[in-house]
Amino acid sequence: MASVVTRSTKHFQFEFVRLAARCSATAVFNTSRQADKIQNVPMHAKTRSMSTVYQELASVTRAPVHEAKSLHPNFYTNDDYAKAERESVFGQNWFAAAHAAELPNPGDVKVVDVGSGSYILTRDKTGKLNAFHNACRHRGARVCSSDQTGCKQLVCPYHWWAYRLDGTLKSTPPASTTKDRKDTLGLRRVPGVETFAGLVFLNCSPEPMPFADVLGDLPEKLKRYDLSSLEMYGKKTYSIAGDWKLLAENFIDFYHVNAVHPTLAKFSKVSDHHPYQGKGEYVGFVTTPLTNSGGPGDLDRFNSFPGLKHVESQSALFFHIFPNVSITIYPHSVYTLIMLPSEEVGKTHEQLTVMMPPGAKKEQDDEDVYKQKCQDLMDFVVQVNDEDVVAVENLQKGLRSSQSSSMQGEFLPEYDWSIHRFQNMVISRMHGENIDQEIELQLSKKFEDALLAEA
Repeated sequence: MASVVTRSTKHFQFEFVRLAARCSATAVFNTSRQADKIQNVPMHAKTRSMSTVYQELASVTRAPVHEAKSLHPNFYTNDDYAKAERESVFGQNWFAAAHAAELPNPGDVKVVDVGSGSYILTRDKTGKLNAFHNACRHRGARVCSSDQTGCKQLVCPYHWWAYRLDGTLKSTPPASTTKDRKDTLGLRRVPGVETFAGLVFLNCSPEPMPFADVLGDLPEKLKRYDLSSLEMYGKKTYSIAGDWKLLAENFIDFYHVNAVHPTLAKFSKVSDHHPYQGKGEYVGFVTTPLTNSGGPGDLDRFNSFPGLKHVESQSALFFHIFPNVSITIYPHSVYTLIMLPSEEVGKTHEQLTVMMPPGAKKEQDDEDVYKQKCQDLMDFVVQVNDEDVVAVENLQKGLRSSQSSSMQGEFLPEYDWSIHRFQNMVISRMHGENIDQEIELQLSKKFEDALLAEA
């Protein structure tokens, strides 16, 4: 995996001790076994012991998958841990914020909230995509509260300071402000803004790591899919009573398909799921071959991406780019899930988006037939995601009821290697480290071998 440093280990340990100091001795990771350890140390040593408790709970997940256990429930339910996680994972790393197709024209504005943070995306008059912190330079008031189209300027509702869509300060009515002063009072720009596969990624770190290090070999895997020209068909937003990590884990958990998705299971069989992993900050697998089942996702309902190899034209690709976007790539369409943590622990805002390639419409279909096929596909994807929301919210309830126990879930390596990888990416980012390649399962290369056989 590419070299990535987001925070030094020393800095992270300071942050964790800081959050531990503002809660009771048993509040952060409240298992009876660990609580006893904390109670038996002097008060001045308790914050250090709290950090030790965290290390111990995480250490069993950092073992090789055959020996490891899943993250403790408190990683999904504890307020103080959630705050530290948002600061480290979303405050110091690249994360997915939106689709570029949501801001197609100059004057388009989108508001993105992440925990207690808020960001403004704009398409300025030159067509450039910009990202700013959603706070006025005068007194820090929230500038934008909703998405807009045809916007000429951004006006703070508190004192009417006005900003151009490129972030520069335009006016401070009724006061007069000199140009040289205005030049220093533009909206605070997000340091890192990049696009990939039509997605907009942000990085708030003053010196963002190279975005290429996140993607690794993913662009090479997707070189025959024209993801930059996708057209947005539809989207649905969710407010989910589940931690953002559970939504990510659910996406890469193909083991649950038979139990939760009876319709999907006919099209994308559990036994036909195979790893498609490489170097980069992602988790990847593939369903091959897909099975036409008379459903809206069947391969013959749309044209495939041009230029795919035969095995790709029969397969669905699944990638979760760390930390928060899941991408499903069918031969004829794409849908994404962007998951953003709310300010409340165990609550997540999610956006599902269905995208179509420009050439997906069959030659014999008129526009009405094509639109109906797209709507049928959208309904199918929404149905699958609605089923996942029920499953994740139930899982969140179970973890909350287990947070005072010493329970940590088991891994079945054949099915859970993907979740083990993701959870170790979370732990590594909290330490400012790279994931340890030595603990990862040696995965099958069946799909890669099939691609090479067509070369």
